[in-house]
Amino acid sequence: MGKVCARLRDMAHVVLAMILVASILPLAACGTDDGGDAPNSAPAASASASPSSQPSSTGVQGNDTADNRDWGDSGCDSTKSVRVIIARGTGESVDDGLLNPVASAIADAFPGKVQTTSLDYPATFDLNSVNDGVTALVAMLGGGAQQCPAQKTVLLGFSQGAAVVGDALSDPQYRLNTNGTQDRFPETASRNVLAVVMYGDPRFNGKASYNAGGFDSAKNGMLAPRDVTALSGYARDGRIVDYCAANDIICQQGGVEEGHRSYFSDGTREQGVDFVTSRIYASGR
Repeated sequence: MGKVCARLRDMAHVVLAMILVASILPLAACGTDDGGDAPNSAPAASASASPSSQPSSTGVQGNDTADNRDWGDSGCDSTKSVRVIIARGTGESVDDGLLNPVASAIADAFPGKVQTTSLDYPATFDLNSVNDGVTALVAMLGGGAQQCPAQKTVLLGFSQGAAVVGDALSDPQYRLNTNGTQDRFPETASRNVLAVVMYGDPRFNGKASYNAGGFDSAKNGMLAPRDVTALSGYARDGRIVDYCAANDIICQQGGVEEGHRSYFSDGTREQGVDFVTSRIYASGR
């Protein structure tokens, strides 16, 4: 009975958080009122993000290996050395969100070498939205490792999209919905992740070593904070940064809506571009 009650409490928190995120993010599109750059440029070298088939919710178990699994068409372009995948925030347009200018700037820095993809997932306040995003992203990474094994990956996530990115990179036991998809992508896909940049993560843990921004380390995100060890493999070699602004209601409990819109004008998008481009330059791509 205790487990059932705990599960109900968790789901109630998800409902509340997603409703809040859904009400905030459409306003974020008006971030240019604060003097930020207009997030109105579509990403360069765009490509379809929809895999032709999705992995089952039972995931890779027993003696099955993610390497031998049929992940479906990942949509990767083997002629591009880097793929930037955007996981948008709740209610954001696929072509006009916080992260589109970030992806465009990265592509512009490496002409002809970058494929940009917006993850095809609901990005709504439906309870299954995050799990659907995790399932889709794991499938895309798994398929990419099989179909374009030499291609490196950059992951960008904002708000709900940050939760999707963080959970997809985590073992199932550390995901928000531990009863959701159990899928894990192959080790090749993990090694090919070159950089991860998240903004306004609802699962923000103030104690994580890879955090950046004006956050209060004593405060966590509005959803269950991610275990500090869940992404340690990406943190150890400096592949990940998680931006959380001061008083961002999504990544800082007790914050305000204005904090969640601040990424449009506080310079962290440019910092994210610098982080990713330095990683790509260092890799020799």
